[in-house]
Amino acid sequence: MNRRILVLGCLLGLISSTVPAGGQVSAGKDAADDVLAAARKFVDASDRYLHHSKLQRGMKGYGLTVMSGTEVVRFDAEIMSVMTNWGPHQDVILARLSSQGLEKSSIVAGMSGSPVFVKDPADGKDKMIGAVAYGWSFQKEPLCGIQPITQMLAVEGVVPRASPPQSAPATKPATGPAIKSSTRSGTRPAKGSTSATPAAGEAGLDALSGQASPEYLAAILDPRKLDFTTFGWPKRLTENLEARSDSPRLVPLVTPLMVSTRSPRALAELGKLLEPLGIVPVQAGGVGVAEAEAAKNAKLIPGGGIAVVLVTGDAFAGGVGTVTEVMGDRVLAFGHPLFGEGESEVPIGPAYIHTVVSSTMRSMKLGSPLGVAGSLERDEGTGIAGRIGRKPSMIPVTVNIDWKDRNRKETYKYQVCRHRRFTPLMGRVLIGDSVGAWHDLPEQHIVQHSVDVDFGKLGRYQASNVSSNEDVVAASSDLTRAISAMVTNPLGEPVYPQSIQVDLTIQKGQSLAALLDLKLDGVIYRPGETLTGVVTIRPLRKERTTVPIRFKLPDDLPEGKYSLTVCDWPSAFLMHVAENPQRFNPRTTEQLLDAVQQTVRGRFDHLYLRLPLRQGGLALGQGELPDLPDSKAHIIAEAGKLDTFRFSRTLEEAVKVDYLISGSAIANFEVQRQPNQTILHEQRDQK
Repeated sequence: MNRRILVLGCLLGLISSTVPAGGQVSAGKDAADDVLAAARKFVDASDRYLHHSKLQRGMKGYGLTVMSGTEVVRFDAEIMSVMTNWGPHQDVILARLSSQGLEKSSIVAGMSGSPVFVKDPADGKDKMIGAVAYGWSFQKEPLCGIQPITQMLAVEGVVPRASPPQSAPATKPATGPAIKSSTRSGTRPAKGSTSATPAAGEAGLDALSGQASPEYLAAILDPRKLDFTTFGWPKRLTENLEARSDSPRLVPLVTPLMVSTRSPRALAELGKLLEPLGIVPVQAGGVGVAEAEAAKNAKLIPGGGIAVVLVTGDAFAGGVGTVTEVMGDRVLAFGHPLFGEGESEVPIGPAYIHTVVSSTMRSMKLGSPLGVAGSLERDEGTGIAGRIGRKPSMIPVTVNIDWKDRNRKETYKYQVCRHRRFTPLMGRVLIGDSVGAWHDLPEQHIVQHSVDVDFGKLGRYQASNVSSNEDVVAASSDLTRAISAMVTNPLGEPVYPQSIQVDLTIQKGQSLAALLDLKLDGVIYRPGETLTGVVTIRPLRKERTTVPIRFKLPDDLPEGKYSLTVCDWPSAFLMHVAENPQRFNPRTTEQLLDAVQQTVRGRFDHLYLRLPLRQGGLALGQGELPDLPDSKAHIIAEAGKLDTFRFSRTLEEAVKVDYLISGSAIANFEVQRQPNQTILHEQRDQK
């Protein structure tokens, strides 16, 4: 026990010897980080900002935010402490907030980025120290963590592109709505300047070959109708694992994601996916006509609302926070990451705040985007940075729905952001919301769908199929598979759609059936003859029935024993991949899109008849040598040349049926040119 105390004492002595008196960190930390050092120099040269090393317990100030509409109001702030080395090269300011109802609501989600000002003892000027960014779960008091402004200015590209302002702090915006004074302070601020997702790994790139990894290809080319919306997301997000601890943690305030949806299921699914990112979906609506007119001149200003826009059009989705600072055409906000992806290109614009919803679990602002005013460029650990005026392109999405039993047609038009996570995710959400806009699907339903995605110079991707009693899973899968494959492209730059169109035809009923057996009418055939037989299927909730089949044999088919397989599309595709591996080992983006297109070419309302042949060859990359003599093929194969594949040939025919088939069956037969016995085949209808 004494030894443990001695070791602990040595450690405490070591720590105390490295931390300056008063708990402040020396300038050596800034010097160890070029960007942080530049931000510190920028702050010290400005009379607008105050470095947090000059703060003391009990100093009082105020912050700016919006609690209703677009009007920026003041709340009070009192410095509690400064925690140094809270993270590597990062400090955090602890403060108690008050006024504007914060004593009742505590810290409000959506306040992220609210700038806080404190009087500089050196010259008596109010100066910005940082932005409200952190809080505790289930906290009773409005205590918060403030992201120091120096660390926000260290977001890449912010400081080198601006000159330090030398005027008084922008405690009142030069443009936009007037700032309402706090009811507690009684003073006004001074004027100043401005459903089963395939696992794919996080990269999809094989480090040894420099090509798409086998795991990536196995996932993206899985013929089943899977949910690809989170394809390629980090495992820490897809597994939805949250650190569980009884100890309170200071964490970034959640970002409320306003979503105009009537579907509780959509909100629940979004919450499951996004809460590990610190994003909480909130059902919201747009801005009323009168309110929109009153807010038509709203701009991105310090303390004003900001929305990171994901969807516009007949629905909207956007993350809501607060603007910290505007420097020319540059804007800083949030004080913590949104997606934390570094470089980004997502629309941003002013936000309208309908109201603040107080809750013992989590109070939050209820808001809506007011349009697009610029682009998010950087999304980092200490804040987001964007540029006003530069509006990124969005992807037009059209969803057409034909309700056969209701004789009703609907068309929905949206614009979706270009983002590797949110483009496929919002695509899936919009399909579901469009279908459920007025009513749910019939309990028993059949959905015909077609998906058309224009990838510009890369080409078009098209898929069509039919499903039964599976909601719109198949349509969503066919859409998100292609988008996710292209935006996570391991073979080149990400490729985003130029436009998306989804057509759905919905009617009552069901048409599922299991494939049970295949029986041929004979066991011996001559080359060139037609195989005939029946496939036995069992429709859902119906008696077994049979489907006649016919299959023409090649005139030059060699003698021998053969097997005819009848199966559903997923089974047929997997056999096709095993027989032709060279066609599903892409080396370019174009080849990847083609492989994805081949994965969805089959339909569920078809039977696939497959006859493997005794033919094949060797492929070098995707170049095929079909008639290579066995001796030469053996030499090349044994040479161990990279990207060498053996392939085989199979005849395949598709037969349209009235059911959605699942399963497979096989029947054997023999081919003889001169049979020793009379061939008897059962006569069947030739239609």
